[in-house]
Amino acid sequence: MKVHPFLSKVEKIYIFIVHLAVVLGGLISLAWLAGSLFLYWRLDRPVWELASLVAVSLFAFSWFCVREFSRRSLRAGAGKPADDDNWGESREELEGHLAEIEEGLSEAQRGGEKDRIQKLEEAREDVLSQLKGLELEDQVEELQRLRDEASAAGRGSEVREYSKKIDKHEARLKKRGDRLEDLPAVTRAFAYGFLALSILTIASIFLLAPLFMLLITGFFWEAWTGGSEWLRAPGGMAALIAASLILACVGVRIVSWHFSPETPKTGKENL
Repeated sequence: MKVHPFLSKVEKIYIFIVHLAVVLGGLISLAWLAGSLFLYWRLDRPVWELASLVAVSLFAFSWFCVREFSRRSLRAGAGKPADDDNWGESREELEGHLAEIEEGLSEAQRGGEKDRIQKLEEAREDVLSQLKGLELEDQVEELQRLRDEASAAGRGSEVREYSKKIDKHEARLKKRGDRLEDLPAVTRAFAYGFLALSILTIASIFLLAPLFMLLITGFFWEAWTGGSEWLRAPGGMAALIAASLILACVGVRIVSWHFSPETPKTGKENL
């Protein structure tokens, strides 16, 4: 389904902010691990003790990274094609919903439930209307593609014919009023503004996680420079290293999951 240029830009900003939040969170978790090892070194503990902690931490972290990226490679091999679009997903969801409605309608008709039959019939009409709208949009995109091919080949008569069909389909879509671009100017501007604000607000929430981690980093640094007995004790620092190691592994898992291709869903997962 064709996306309005304005919403397309908002989507790109949203994706950028989410990617930024995930990357920052991953980098901060790695910085915590490196920083905790550095602070342990500042305790002037025996070299063998520091070397053991570094070796164990690096081995555990490297093992987890290799395991995670191996799993990511497997997911990439099973990922859905890059050209899969939202139109197909929306149509499948609607068709699945329609099948459920038809099943429920059959049960209601057998049971003679008049109120339920009326509600299900209204729901069925609504879903069928949405499917019809998606079909019209698909036909417009296909006709535009054929028109472009005819124009490139210099077939003027076909271009005019396709243009007439496109105008006819566009008029039908505008009459339906399903698309935002077909709304009145003021209503359309309000709708676009509300959608953009909602999307960017959700994206900003993702930034709260790395910002919170930075806040905690400042708290630990202030405690260290203030001579905290707990942080300057070998046991306390060892616990901080273990917690940082776990956090770094979680960060790798989140980054890997976020940037991995989606796996195709079949059967009940599509409903």
